[in-house]
Amino acid sequence: MMRDKELKIGDIARLTGISEQDVRRLVRTYDSLFTYRTVGRVKLFPEKAVRIVTELVELSKNGLTPEEVTEEIRTGGRPAAPEEPAEEVGRIAPPLPPEVVLDLGVMQETLARQERQITRLVAELERERKERREEASGLQKRLDEQQEELVLVAEWVDYFDRQMDEVSRPVFERVRRTLGTRGEPGPSTRRSG
Repeated sequence: MMRDKELKIGDIARLTGISEQDVRRLVRTYDSLFTYRTVGRVKLFPEKAVRIVTELVELSKNGLTPEEVTEEIRTGGRPAAPEEPAEEVGRIAPPLPPEVVLDLGVMQETLARQERQITRLVAELERERKERREEASGLQKRLDEQQEELVLVAEWVDYFDRQMDEVSRPVFERVRRTLGTRGEPGPSTRRSG
């Protein structure tokens, strides 16, 4: 299959005599009329893009709306024929206009690029999932460790609360309690003054 020469925006601008900025604006506004392939950040257009840009410039001078300009270029200045259902099975369809026909090589290259991109994105997604699982596992482990520490701290708080309760009781009650727990009657240890 022989490919037409591919042109960059600058080439189209030079061949049509309009600025690159105007060509970019036309491509953005009438994107559906252009076929191109992208290599990196560069768009490569078939040679017919020069004809389309020239027609766009001419039709724009006539004061037509973008929709009217698009229709004019698609139909080649003829009113669009109403579609009729095919009556016979063997009927041959009319040929497609050249701006609708896509280069098979461009389509295959685009498809291959998109498949590579999908494969890369799937691998990236799987890597992210694995990282998130590992991260969640690490966070669960830290949470379990902190809960164990919290239980220990709670036990210490209870212990110190009991100790503070004991210290804060009046002295007499503590002595009575101490003596009462021994269960031994005995001489008083109080001093006389």
